[in-house]
Amino acid sequence: MKLKLSLTVASLGGVLLFGYASAPHLGMAAKLNSACRTAQTDLTPRGLYISKAADAMLVKVLDVKSGAPVSPTQQFTTDDRLKLVIESNFQGYAYIVDVEISKGGEKRFMLYPNPREVNNRIKPNEPLQLFVAFDEKPATEVLQVIISHDPIDYLSAALNSKCSEAENRCLLDGPTATRVAALVGDKNSGRKETPGIFAKQSVSSQKQSGLRSRDIILASGKDSDANETYVAIPLKAGDDGRLKAKQVVVFEMRLKHV
Repeated sequence: MKLKLSLTVASLGGVLLFGYASAPHLGMAAKLNSACRTAQTDLTPRGLYISKAADAMLVKVLDVKSGAPVSPTQQFTTDDRLKLVIESNFQGYAYIVDVEISKGGEKRFMLYPNPREVNNRIKPNEPLQLFVAFDEKPATEVLQVIISHDPIDYLSAALNSKCSEAENRCLLDGPTATRVAALVGDKNSGRKETPGIFAKQSVSSQKQSGLRSRDIILASGKDSDANETYVAIPLKAGDDGRLKAKQVVVFEMRLKHV
């Protein structure tokens, strides 16, 4: 199967503002904030995203025709055209890889960055928007999203290799595809049929440029809204929930079309 897609980076029309009451005594406020941060912070993925207490993202799938959000777990047809939106509350670098599976084997294509958009820096209030249409062959499409603290050299180098201007994507060569598979903990993409959004972890033996994947937590939106998913680095003892050098966040989007 082959995804028909285009990808853009767009700024949000509005900015969410948070108000804070002034503290009567700065020293006391700082002390209380340090001592009670975990107790007062909403530790759910949605809470961490909104408060920016930890690095987190909001992922949505929209129907292009109606503009309405849809669940990534539902089945789609060749008539459906989708817009995948990834909003981040932190700065980093984003890579999106399409795993194309056929009887002849498996190929990986880098969808972002791409020949038309080489700057893959992500920032708060500047969501990635990936427009997706399906071909006539039913399948489960696999999109792997890799968010890194710094640029990943071997993926950035793919922009100088087998890229198609017409399809706006780059075919990853064998060694690079193998490195990506290890980075995302991918041992057998061909058996992934359950649609939805899932956390990924690097295989224990992977040593790709010293990179390692962070533990992440996923959850539906407010009131268990299945049409949006929050992805966050959890706050733990001794961990501030921030993506650091040589670290990545990896999750996978599976879209089933029939």
